[in-house]
Amino acid sequence: MKNVRKSLVVLTTAAALFGGSVAVAGTASAAPAAAAENCRKTQTVGWYCGHHAGRTVVLAQGSKGAAVREVQALIANTTAYYAYHSTPLHVDGDYGPATRAAVRWFQGHYMGSGHVDGVVGPNTWNRLRKV
Repeated sequence: MKNVRKSLVVLTTAAALFGGSVAVAGTASAAPAAAAENCRKTQTVGWYCGHHAGRTVVLAQGSKGAAVREVQALIANTTAYYAYHSTPLHVDGDYGPATRAAVRWFQGHYMGSGHVDGVVGPNTWNRLRKV
């Protein structure tokens, strides 16, 4: 199972970096289908999941709304989050402890340990849009 998870992380990361997609079937650790989210890469915004197109609003635990849904959808659908945690990040618009933990995970894995604060500011938005 560890090798399968490691393979999924490599495939998901490669797909995210090169704008492709990964289809996985028949494994217990495969991410659930993200049919509800239509995340796509655009020329003007970068990765966009249909909830919020901006990059300037600052989000932290306690925030609510469309921008929070966008962050949740971006992490859940354009990163290797599921492969690392084997549990989905729910897109509910509520920046609670699970979203804060996911943002901290994203910051550590995609931005470096010096950027881990659990707050989505301009630097985190820019990186989320580029994953």
